[in-house]
Amino acid sequence: MQLQPVINSVQAVLIGQGPLAGGDVAVEEAIEHLVNALGPALRQAAMELADQAACEVRAQLPDRQVDLVLSEGDPSLRITEAPTVVDVASTEDLDARITLRVTPTLKNLIEDAAETAGASVNGWVLDALSKRARKSPSSHGFRTTHSFDL
Repeated sequence: MQLQPVINSVQAVLIGQGPLAGGDVAVEEAIEHLVNALGPALRQAAMELADQAACEVRAQLPDRQVDLVLSEGDPSLRITEAPTVVDVASTEDLDARITLRVTPTLKNLIEDAAETAGASVNGWVLDALSKRARKSPSSHGFRTTHSFDL
């Protein structure tokens, strides 16, 4: 998201209020100082909004990692697959069975995904099911606070 066009727009609106001063130089100078001072404050507010957006997205995508990153001074959300957590239950014997009936198309998709991940179909399905089963339905994400030097 590009911040500077938004900041420029807010500053332009404030500068547009200058004629209301009726030609009073002191008021026009005060408006100019206010506009210049608001630039960094607006940038900080936009960063905080981007952080809140990241928290909202993170809460809605608990199986993904959502990071707020700066790209050329502008905030951007980076969404990646959450790192796999080693499960203590993985030391259990794999002696329980489930039989699934799937469409041939889904079977092909699963086989392709497993091959792409470099895993067996059984391992890939176990990993996918484990991630989904561990996901808490009441998860609300988490909030972190960052500060940025602007």
